[in-house]
Amino acid sequence: MEPVSIDVTDPTSTENAAKTVAQAVGSSGLQAIVNNAGVIVQGPLELTPPADLDRQFTINTLGPVHVIQSFLPLVRAGGGRIINISAPTARVPIPFMAPIGASKAALASLSDSLRTELAAWGIPVVVIEPGGTDTTIFRRADATTETALGAADPARVALYRDQLAALAKAGAKQKLGPVDAVAKTIARVVTAPRPKRRYTAGSGVALFGVLAHLPAGLRERLITTAFGLG
Repeated sequence: MEPVSIDVTDPTSTENAAKTVAQAVGSSGLQAIVNNAGVIVQGPLELTPPADLDRQFTINTLGPVHVIQSFLPLVRAGGGRIINISAPTARVPIPFMAPIGASKAALASLSDSLRTELAAWGIPVVVIEPGGTDTTIFRRADATTETALGAADPARVALYRDQLAALAKAGAKQKLGPVDAVAKTIARVVTAPRPKRRYTAGSGVALFGVLAHLPAGLRERLITTAFGLG
C-alpha cells in the first residue's frame, strides 16, 4: 500500500496524483481504479443549502470524472477497468434523499455512456451498488442535516417536523452491515476476467432491486408507508 494524497474535487490534484502513480507503475499501467469517495446530503430538498448541493455533486459525480480523466491513460496501458461505487437510491428514489440519489443516478448514467466510449479498448466500466454499510458516512450526513435545518427558516422547518420524525424513526431500525461484503465484491470485480456491468453487495440492497421493477405508483406507496409518511 502506497497512499497518495488526492482531492477528487480538484482536477489539478487528480492530475498530480496520476503523475505520481505513473512514476511508480511505469509502462505496466493500472489494473483498476475504484471511485469510492462520496458524501451524503439529505433532508428536505426545499431546505437544502445550495452549497451542500454543490458539494454533493462535486464529490459524488464530478469527482469520479476528474479521476477517470486523469488516470485513464494508465488504465488503458494496463488493460484495466474502471469501478464506480453507486448507491441503491440511484435506481429507487427515496424521500429526503434526493441529493444523494440524483448524484449517484448521474454517476450511473455517466458510467453507461463511458462503457460504450471505451469499448474499443476493451476497458470495462463497472457500477457497484452497496447496501447499508457501517461506516461514518451516515453520522456525518446526519450532522450536516442538523446544521442545515438549524440555519433554515424555523417556520419552513416546522412544515416537515412530522415527516422528519417519522424518517428518523424508520432510520433507527435500519441495520447496517459490515464493510467486508462490499470490499470482497470490489476485489472480485478487480480480478474478474469478464466483469459484469453491475454488481450489488451488502445489507438490504436486494430489496431495492425488487422495488426498482415495480410500477411507479405502487413503489411510491410502498416507500411512503415504509417510512411512515402516509
